[in-house]
This record gives sequence, C-alpha cells and structure tokens, in this order.
Amino acid sequence: MRLLVVGGGITGLAAAWEAVRGSSEPAEVLLVESSGRFGGKVHTEHTDGLLIEHGPDSFVAYRPAALQLAEELGLSDDVISTSGTRTVHLRARGRLQPMPAGMGMVLPSRLLPFVTTGILSPADKLRAGLDLVLPRRLVAGQDTSIGAFLRARLGAGIVRRFADPMIGGIYGAGVDELSLDAVLPSLRVDETAHRSLMLAALAQGRRARSSAAKAGGRGPGSPFRTFTGGLGSLVDALVDQLVAAGADLRLNTRVTELRAAGGAAEAVLDDGTIETVDGVVLAGGVTSSAALLAEPAPEASSALARIPLATSTVVTLAYPAAAFATPVTSHGWLEADAAPISGITVSSAKWAGRAPEDTVLIRAFVPERLGAIAMADESELLSAITCHLATVLHATEPPSLVRVARWPAMMPKYAVGHLGTVADADAGLAHLPAWRLAGSALRGVGVPDCIADGRRQAALALSSAARVGA
Repeated sequence: MRLLVVGGGITGLAAAWEAVRGSSEPAEVLLVESSGRFGGKVHTEHTDGLLIEHGPDSFVAYRPAALQLAEELGLSDDVISTSGTRTVHLRARGRLQPMPAGMGMVLPSRLLPFVTTGILSPADKLRAGLDLVLPRRLVAGQDTSIGAFLRARLGAGIVRRFADPMIGGIYGAGVDELSLDAVLPSLRVDETAHRSLMLAALAQGRRARSSAAKAGGRGPGSPFRTFTGGLGSLVDALVDQLVAAGADLRLNTRVTELRAAGGAAEAVLDDGTIETVDGVVLAGGVTSSAALLAEPAPEASSALARIPLATSTVVTLAYPAAAFATPVTSHGWLEADAAPISGITVSSAKWAGRAPEDTVLIRAFVPERLGAIAMADESELLSAITCHLATVLHATEPPSLVRVARWPAMMPKYAVGHLGTVADADAGLAHLPAWRLAGSALRGVGVPDCIADGRRQAALALSSAARVGA
C-alpha cells in the first residue's frame, strides 16, 4: 500500500508514522510539505542559550497520544513537567491576582476560594450563585455558544473574568463565537446530570480530593508536559525515524491537483510529476484541503471552507533578570482586563533549561480577537507589549532579544455548529473512502489531539484502501 500525506506539520508526521509502523502492515509513505521545514506550528529555536517556542510550548498529559508517541520514538526520558510551584495569575480589576484554588476554566471545584477571590465583584459572585437554582437550559441536539450558555447560567462576570480569558486563550476566539458541543461538551453532560453547573463542579472537586487523600494527599499536579529540547525535538525525532523507515519526505513541494483514479488516487505535484497512491491523508490545513477537493469532492470542499480561521501572534522577549526589582517566579497570567495581549507565559520560570539564570524569558500572545493591535506592524506591537510589561512587572530595561512569530489565518475557530461542519466534510468524502481529512481545524487543537487524529486517519485511509483493492 502507498499513502500520500499532504502537510508536514505534527498531524501529517503522525499520520506518516502510523503508516510506517502502525498495527497493520507497514505502508510506503510519500509526505509533501509546501514550506521549507517540517513541524507546522511546532517550531523551536535555540539561540544564545535560549530555547524559544514560536508556536505551542507544551501538551497535556491527560490526553495520551503525545506521551505514547514519545515512548515509541524513545523520547520518554526527555519529557519534563513544569518547574517549581505552579503559580498562575489573572490580571483583573487592575492588578495581578492569583487564580482561586480549585478553579477550572469556568467553574470552581472549591467554594471558599471562589467566594473570597478578588477577581470577581460581589455582584458577580451573587449572580453566579443563581446557577444553583436555575433550571436546565440546553436543548438536546441544538448547539449554542459557550458564552451565551455560561452568561445565562452564571452571569457576565464569570464569562468576562474566567471563561473568555481561559477558553479564548486556548482557541484564539471569543467564547461568544465558540461551540459548546465542540469545545466544552462536558458542560452539557454536567447540566444533564446535575442541572446546576456549580453543583457539578463542586461534586467533581470532592471526588478529586478524595482520590488525592487515598493516594497519600498528593494532588494531580500540573497536567502540562514538554521535552528538555522543546517540542521541536518531537518533530526532529519523527523526521529522522520516518526517513530511517524509508518514508519519502519532501520539503518545498506542493500538490497542485488530486484526482480519483479507479480505486487509487493521482497527485499532481508542482514539478509536474504525477504520483499514484492507494490512500490520501490531507493534513495541510483546511484552505489547502478545500482547494484540492474542489473538483473531486466539492461538498467536502465547501464544508471545509466554512471553518473560520484567525491570525495569532506569539512574541518572545528576553530580559536581563536585573531589569526586575523582584524575581519573576509566576508561570504567567491571563488578561481579563483590556490589554494588548491575551496572556503571558514566563518560560524561564515554567520550564527548566529555557534560559540562563540571569535571563527572564517571556512569551506574549496576541490573538486576532484583540482587534487592531493584532494586525499592527511589528514596531507598534512591540511598543505596546513592552510598555504593558513595564507597567505590570515594572521592567526597568528593554528586552535584550525579541522574536515575533505571526501565524496568519492558521488558528481554526470551532464556531457554533462545528461538529456538523466536520460531519458534512467527512460525508462529502464518503465516495472516496481512502481519502481522509486530519488536522487541528477538525477534531481538536492540542498537540495530542493532532497526533491522535493524524494516526487515526492514516489507519482509516489504509484500511479503506485495502478493502477497495481486495
């Protein structure tokens, strides 16, 4: 069997890995990447003793696909957790405030820290308490935005101070745009089971504390993991071992046309050559996939074109530690007030080996949802961010190093109805069962989600191709 993978990001590389060493018979793999490097949004730079992540910097351990892949690649010993005590803040009501103990993305699992936090006003807390007596609101089979649902149950304060900074920070979109069923389906489960979201969260907190007590008082700790050499080391190991396994990986190569050819497929490359393959995994992003499917699968193409994409920017700043009157020990903060950023990660405090001891390494995030500042030129953007950091952290010196990574129209928004859109795209490919869609715009934006999706779609493409050829 021969598999074509379009796109050399983490999803495409994972698809290729599944094909060459999955549970079924190994396949011959041709992977094409239109840019000059592999990894997609995973991009690690090493310079002057600094480890700079231009895209994601970590993954969550409770989704096992990334850890499983690391083990298969021999990288398990390189996996690290966050350094020191996990201290995260929210900038709300004009100052940095610690996240209340037991606070999830939108709901508290402990009542007292929620009641006493200064992040919410007394009126916000009273309004959130109404959730305890409100009836169920969701209608089965009817999606809604996270913002509309939480505002109705818990009030505008929870949405503005917790949900929008936390969920919007992950997805690069406001919660009034994001689908409840695609992003936080657990809220529907909670309302169905408990009626009140607060009661559901408090019950979950009690269960978690009981489990921790039985385990000797140890809490779950931080769920975040990365590698000593950054996430780029996962990409490097994948590329090296795929090549060793005989995979044909090509940079600066683009598929200009895909054609169905009986039970197989023909891919026309930008150098004019035609490659015949048994199966296809399209992992190059929805814009690329929609263009390639316009002729052979127009309904799938049309569905993919409905998925909105946003621009996001990651700004990395290295400061001398002497620029701060007190050591910067927080892992970072999220912004619930007006700001030119959505949040900060202090990489040098969060992860070991990211910077020399005399350097503070900071990542600032500027999603499109912030408005004009997200599209500002580099000088205006940097001025706004450094001024903001000077105000919040009292930095007395300018940064000694700056990196700006813009990701134009690459962050998918899981808008209301997203699950239906993905189902429509899959249905539009039903007549081509060995052609599969994968990537962050479809079934999960995190690194483990992308890895799991790439592997699953490769396995499905090959098994379908085998049935067609039988």
